[in-house]
Amino acid sequence: MLLLHLSDIHFKKTEIGEPDDPNLALRSDIIKDVKRMREKIGKPSDGILLTGDIAFAGHPAEYDFAYQWLEEKLCPAAGCRIEDVFVIPGNHDVDRNVETDPAQLMAREALRGKRANEVNGELRKWMRGKIASTVIFGPIQNYNRFAAKFLCPLRPYIDDDGTGDHPARPFACRDVPLNDGSTLRMWGFNTVLVSDDKDDERRMLIDPAAAQIEEEDGVCHMVMAHHPFNWLKNGKDFEDRCNLVAKIQLFGHEHTRRIDEGKRYLRIRAGAMHPERDESDWKPGYNWIDIAVDRVDGKRKLAVKVWVRQYETDNFLTVPDQEGETVWVNSFDLPEWNALDSAQVGTKIGEKILPVLESETMPMSAPPSSPPSVRSVTIKFFKLLEHEQRRLISQMKLDKSGDSELKDYELVIAAVKRSQERGTLPYLDQLIDEALKEGKH
Repeated sequence: MLLLHLSDIHFKKTEIGEPDDPNLALRSDIIKDVKRMREKIGKPSDGILLTGDIAFAGHPAEYDFAYQWLEEKLCPAAGCRIEDVFVIPGNHDVDRNVETDPAQLMAREALRGKRANEVNGELRKWMRGKIASTVIFGPIQNYNRFAAKFLCPLRPYIDDDGTGDHPARPFACRDVPLNDGSTLRMWGFNTVLVSDDKDDERRMLIDPAAAQIEEEDGVCHMVMAHHPFNWLKNGKDFEDRCNLVAKIQLFGHEHTRRIDEGKRYLRIRAGAMHPERDESDWKPGYNWIDIAVDRVDGKRKLAVKVWVRQYETDNFLTVPDQEGETVWVNSFDLPEWNALDSAQVGTKIGEKILPVLESETMPMSAPPSSPPSVRSVTIKFFKLLEHEQRRLISQMKLDKSGDSELKDYELVIAAVKRSQERGTLPYLDQLIDEALKEGKH
């Protein structure tokens, strides 16, 4: 599985779309290098991972531009589909207009004022309160509307008894198959539950659920968070759990230090695609990550290769490993697992209730002839105007009582899920195509 990893893109409303955008040529160089590396590695990317800070100030126009750039530039260059993007928020994805509200300011200080050993208990209360949770999720609504297109929106634990078709979870999760039939489970955690101009090391908070990743036969875990562990006030349990169960750990935010090679894990920072121009060590960067399961002397191994790319003067170059090699190569022991044995005892992804929005394990990238999936239909559904979305939802009787409590983007996701459960996903896909053709979106 080949993945493209970027972070800290910082699309700024006052710059995007302007002829004097200071990062216009840089983005062109990135696309050129992505194409070059794709050819050098010898295969297209299976997906794109964004570890936060897509926007600069959480403005809708910044996300509109980001989506267009991903769909028209980066995905074609990488060789993957737009629905194969997986995303988490960073501090620049917080809507700064919302965060300046006095009630928001007081609430954030109250949370940050808690001692480290009290924070988790307090967060659990806040993420289950209808009013209190708006402090956490209100400032990232613009981000959520963007992330929903990729089935990565974040929600509080409200009115969720575990039986709904749109699970309330403040994190993103996606299962994708590895080459031996086992599963790579990608977790996207939110480190901007509280974020403002007072952000600093040991002041950021993370959902306590991040420290509760369960081990499972045939599943390898990869975690993504914008802020590295040293920025988290309540991150000790999260770090300990990650180091135990997550072989691959991806971060953003810190723009220079790139790779930490541990005995049981590989910690990868993307660098920044658009670092601030006045940074003392201005070096834009991104990564290619290849993940596979190998057999070495009869034992299962997780093989991870990383190509670290960094901009130098007028071109992207390779950042070599400690031995001067152009590819960072790591291998980790995996427990024995056999797809045939697993199938015989019925341990199939989809039978276990998971906090994911896709109900089956799906490849991140699929041939054009593949049948419609939850991800592919969702991404197209969002291309329609809201009144067109609601017309199709009503026409196919995909609405339910209680939908009025859902945000517009949550309703779209719920409708697609219901269509899949009823076996009508291909028909919904067809109706969306017809609506797009009629409206010429």
